[in-house]
Amino acid sequence: MKSLMTSVLAISIVGSTLMASAQTKFPLRVDVDVSTKRSRRTIGAGRDGEAKVENVQVIVKIRKASGQPWDDPVTAELYVIGKEIHTGHYVVIDTKKGSGTFDKAKDNAYEYRSPLYPIGKTSGNINVGGTYETYLVVITDHEGKIVTTRSGRSLNDKQIEFIRTLGPLTKFDRDGNVLSVGDGQQEAFKKAIPSATDPGNDY
Repeated sequence: MKSLMTSVLAISIVGSTLMASAQTKFPLRVDVDVSTKRSRRTIGAGRDGEAKVENVQVIVKIRKASGQPWDDPVTAELYVIGKEIHTGHYVVIDTKKGSGTFDKAKDNAYEYRSPLYPIGKTSGNINVGGTYETYLVVITDHEGKIVTTRSGRSLNDKQIEFIRTLGPLTKFDRDGNVLSVGDGQQEAFKKAIPSATDPGNDY
């Protein structure tokens, strides 16, 4: 009888262990591909130089890398960052979030596209405006935990967290000091066009 009870207990423990293992949810692993579509055009020229606009769109593709099913939504946080020509300061052009789920019919992947961002700059006697600098993508799961990050520049955890706290149109320097909030794009990029095409502008 004692031997029988021992066998039953052992089978019960093994069964419980197998069930617990089957219910274990392994960490999500994803592959992230980020690309940019860019086009440039000249929109005018004046006595002080030539004005151009670069249109930038960032495309984020996320694919589940593991074979384990994952039904919960995943969020991609996108931070598009530009740089002032005349100061070297950085500007958060925009921040966007896109969520999706992995579907076998769609190759366990989803894609998120940002809007087109027009970035003005000048060349000639007056060099103002901005350029597209880089991006930061942060992938989080349904609980808000970071799954992975991608950036066009090498960023440490502290820098990533700093950028995540900034809203769109925030301007900051290379040391991480916030210089202005809310008017970064207007100040950095939109003044470029009248600066080049208005002969009387001594910006």
